[in-house]
Amino acid sequence: MNHIRFRDVEVFLPMPVFPIIEDVGWWQGEDGSAMQQPYRNAFSRRHCLADYQALARFADSLGVRIGLGMVLCEWDRKKVLRDIPGATWLGREWNNHINQGPWLDETAEYLQDKRDLLELGLHGLCHEFWYEGGMERSEFHDRNGVMRSPQVIQDHLDAFGRILEHNGFSEFPRLFFPPALNHSFGNGPQSIQAILHNKGIRHVITRFAKAKRFASPRHEKISWECGVGLLERGQAPVPWNVPASLPSWDFSGPILPLHWGNLLHPDPEHNNDIIDGWTAMLLARTVGPELILAENFDACWRQAAVFYFGQLFIEGQSIVVDLRARPVSMPYYSGPFYLKIRAAQHGPLDIEGAQIISDHLDGARIRTVQLLPKEGVERVRLLLPWERNRENGVEYQR
Repeated sequence: MNHIRFRDVEVFLPMPVFPIIEDVGWWQGEDGSAMQQPYRNAFSRRHCLADYQALARFADSLGVRIGLGMVLCEWDRKKVLRDIPGATWLGREWNNHINQGPWLDETAEYLQDKRDLLELGLHGLCHEFWYEGGMERSEFHDRNGVMRSPQVIQDHLDAFGRILEHNGFSEFPRLFFPPALNHSFGNGPQSIQAILHNKGIRHVITRFAKAKRFASPRHEKISWECGVGLLERGQAPVPWNVPASLPSWDFSGPILPLHWGNLLHPDPEHNNDIIDGWTAMLLARTVGPELILAENFDACWRQAAVFYFGQLFIEGQSIVVDLRARPVSMPYYSGPFYLKIRAAQHGPLDIEGAQIISDHLDGARIRTVQLLPKEGVERVRLLLPWERNRENGVEYQR
């Protein structure tokens, strides 16, 4: 249970909300799929620095370090992809000169400067896979969820890392967004998760229903294997090829999956008009007690673990957050999580079993409390104000 009421106090384990933006990194906007080229963004112009500035504005306005699913073939400065089987439609003839210009240095410097707002994740080299001159969807798995060979996957990951390095980025991504949602999990050491983990990937965001599953997930919305966490992505609220989209989402899960073009305007000077609409929608919906914006993906993962596995119940005159159902094999769950409390009045709050990291009360009488459980503690107890007063023979809420 994620919500409980005791007298005139309500306590919530809010669902985290975290935006991800896929298909970031193209310079050309054209959908090339009809010509055996990548799908790209089906955008009416080339991308530019303003399109990255729009993403930073989105993140900054939300107070969230958003995740970007990067496609890097058009950042290739040194013809790396000539030597990578299946990486491009041109094979050994690969030449990226059309996308090389001052915008590469300019944008790389900007992304470095905004790394606290924008986390670069892995989406792919060219998103698709080419075999004997034909394009296949997609880069790491086929449409049936059959994984490419481990060597091919390793080669593509290594190439992704080299292109990052050639553009001044020293760290390999921690986040993976499978292109075209073709993925697989549940086969342990033979899984792509094992390969990804060895490269530094720690989290995969994808649709479980579309993946090839060798075993059931630990939970219908969250799972893990080989040290890699998997979180349900859900359905995108807007088709991938719709630009300048109007904000709309059903908040059916923690991840808001958007594509880059959804947030951009054909005239880059009007990008902020689109961004600000989505920002306003998210801020308005997450002000209530049921939802909370996650400041980064680590916070999203921890809060999702509490949301899916945590329970609230009344014990005596207090409310208990019970985390015992959260499996001990789950990776990366240690750290703080959030409660929201709605009450007519708020007084001092005592917690047993956890440290209060932050405690904020907004104008809607909703209190957001960040708690860090003490080591080994799986039951956190909220001592509500009247309990302390009862000890003095008086029962009232301060």
